[in-house]
Parts: sequence; structure tokens; C-alpha cells
Amino acid sequence: MFFLPCLIISTTAWLVVMLTDRRTTASGFLLLLSAFFLGCLMISEVLGNPGLFSENLLLHILLDIELLFLAALLIAYPLILFPVFLIGGIVLTVKEGMRPRNILSIALALLLIAFDIVYPFLFDVSRPNTATMIYWYITMISLYLVIQLASYWISALLNLIHIRKDRGLRYVVVLGAGLRGKEPTPLLASRIDRGIRVYRDNPGCRLIFSGGQGKDEQVSEARAMADYALSANVPAEDIILEDRSVNTVENIRFSSDLMDAKKGPFAVVTSSYHLMRALLIARRLKLKCTGYGARTRLYFSLNAFLREYVAYFRDNRYLCLIQLAGLTLLYIAFWTGIHQ
Repeated sequence: MFFLPCLIISTTAWLVVMLTDRRTTASGFLLLLSAFFLGCLMISEVLGNPGLFSENLLLHILLDIELLFLAALLIAYPLILFPVFLIGGIVLTVKEGMRPRNILSIALALLLIAFDIVYPFLFDVSRPNTATMIYWYITMISLYLVIQLASYWISALLNLIHIRKDRGLRYVVVLGAGLRGKEPTPLLASRIDRGIRVYRDNPGCRLIFSGGQGKDEQVSEARAMADYALSANVPAEDIILEDRSVNTVENIRFSSDLMDAKKGPFAVVTSSYHLMRALLIARRLKLKCTGYGARTRLYFSLNAFLREYVAYFRDNRYLCLIQLAGLTLLYIAFWTGIHQ
């Protein structure tokens, strides 16, 4: 009966987070943890009473899904991540060019195959030696990173879900993303289109277009976004320009400064892969808001999402390093204990 109370506690905690403020990676981690405990509970039950699941098709299907989930997370994740990131990275470099930021997913795929295939081939990891200790240590750290990445990704998905269209928003903040001359790029155009849809679903709100002028840009991103919105029949009086920001933190802070003193509920609109970090920044700035993601092509999203995760790790590096240090100490103690 150990797994049942664990499942109840983790699920209750997840519901509390979702009802209070889901702009945290805890929402994804707790859902992941609840799925893990549910799987463990079902496995323990089927071992004790095999007939219960063989006679109930729904429970049988649910158990199969849980087993596949656990296998993918704990055992086969390199076999899943490798082709996804490799193919996605190749498509991205073909379409967008060979740039350092575009080969991140390819690099990760190659690291996975080097560690999971090449390393065991070169070193004997079946015996208690230094190579084995390093292999299992890296395995533990990679599993930590995979769980953290999965938590971040699930949290991002949860923050993309909106049941009601009209949320009584007073402002919709659309974040900039680069220009081609004076025109928004397709990536930025998708953000503007999404922002306009949210604006029209919330009568009485106003659009804030946020983005400064880069060195290679003829006008500010905010100005180009406003012109695009005007061409889509958005009234000029409903448009506010924030044209000083150069990064996501300034996007949100400077846009907040343009709202009236009461502020009221507002939304941040950006690309789906970027939304989670934008919401985390708003939360860190103690601003209450919701978020809407604009669609992005899959081949671009995979690499971009990895960049966002790296940025998240950088923003929370002290906490992550403390967690990694704790895992390292536990590993050393465990390895020393079993080989004394």
C-alpha cells in the first residue's frame, strides 16, 4: 500500500499547483511523478492479482501505457531521443543553414549515441572499475537531466491549454522575434496572428507589441508588429508600442510599465517553445499573467526548445548545481558502500 498514498499526495499537490499558479516546472514534475506512482501501483496490483487486469480491458490498456511510459523514461530514452533530435537537427540545418545554434539537437543526438553505444564498446562496464563508475555516474546525471527536461516540457504543454477563450484580459503582450527589413518574419507573424486572436476573444483589451530595434533592423519590432496588426484591421487606439526591450525580461518588464496602475489580468503571447520561460520570468517579476503559444514548425521547435531549456538551466543554475552536487555525494556514498 506504499504507492497509493504516494499517488494521492503527488496528485493532490499537482492539483494545488494547477489551481494556484501553474507557471512553474513543478506542475510538470508532479504530473510526471503521479504517472510514475500510478504505474508502480498498477504493477504491484497486477503482481498480486493478475486476473483483475486480464478481465478489465480499460485497466489492461492503462497498464500497457504506463509500462511503455516507464520503459521510455528509464530504459529506452536514448533510442527515442536520438532519431528525433538527429532528424530534426538535419532538417533544420538544411532549411535554416549551418549555424552553431542550429546544430544543438544534432550534437545532443551524437552525444547520446557516443555514450550509449561507443563508450560501452570501448570500456568494460560490467566490472566494478573506474570506467564503470564513470558510466553509471553519467547515466544518473543524464537521467536527472531527462526528468528535468520532461518536467519542463510537460509544464510548457500544461500552460498552453486554455478551456475558456474570454478570460477578461485587459492587455495582450506580444513578444518580438526579429524582422526581414521592415516586415515580420514568419515566426513573428505567427505570434502576431495568435495575439490578435486572443485580443478579439477578449473584448475591451488592448494589444502591446514589445520589441526594440536591432542593429540590423530598419524599424523597431514593435513598429513592424503594429503595422502588421493595422493591416489586419486592429484599431490603432487598441495598440500600444513598447520599443525599448532587447530580451524577454525587458519585454515583460517594460510592457508591464505601460499598463495602468491596476494592470488587471494580462496575457503573454510568444512562440509555443518560448512560452514557458516567458511565464517563469513573469512569475519571477511577481506579475500575474497567463500565456498563449503560437504555432511553430516542428523541425524548428525541437532545436529551439532545447535552447530554451538550456536558458532555463542557466537562469536556475545555482539550484540545479546544488541538486547535481547532492546527487554526486549520494552516488559516491552508494558506490563506496557497495564496493567496500
